[in-house]
Amino acid sequence: MITEVNLIGITPEVIQDKDFEKIKDSFESRLDLLILRFKNKKEFNKHFRNFISIAKSINKEIAINSRHLDQISRNFNLHLNSKDLMRFDKRPISTSFILGASCHNDLEIKKAKKIGCDYLLISPINKAHGKEGIGWSRFKYLSELSACPSFALGGMKKENVIDAIKNGGQGVAGISLVKD
Repeated sequence: MITEVNLIGITPEVIQDKDFEKIKDSFESRLDLLILRFKNKKEFNKHFRNFISIAKSINKEIAINSRHLDQISRNFNLHLNSKDLMRFDKRPISTSFILGASCHNDLEIKKAKKIGCDYLLISPINKAHGKEGIGWSRFKYLSELSACPSFALGGMKKENVIDAIKNGGQGVAGISLVKD
């Protein structure tokens, strides 16, 4: 399934009521996968079931960010942040589910490969949230190290899919993809 993905959306940490419909529309119309990443347990509980229902109704996949591991069973698609990625020595979920990870360097890419990740988000490509971007050439290098599809993250727009593919990736990911 992940081999057919080009656009991965990430929910904002806090979803305002007025933004929920926009995120829902983006997921239904153009996103291939949605990663749920909320600020806290309250936000998770407020939105989790709604997104699960939406995903089932449109036959699309959702992954849960690892910051919410204590709130879900291990029978769910999981996206590991880089900190959690480095804690695991083996795949934390069954191969029946999708496992992704956020990576920023060679060490994290190698760890993701070791535990059998199905996809990677490599970031930040562009300067984003005060972090310097790694640029497309470094993205290409890290993508080539990976054994699975890589997606560019950090200041990405839908139009950047072409840049990602030109540089060895499969697509792009970001919060902006659910808002635009």
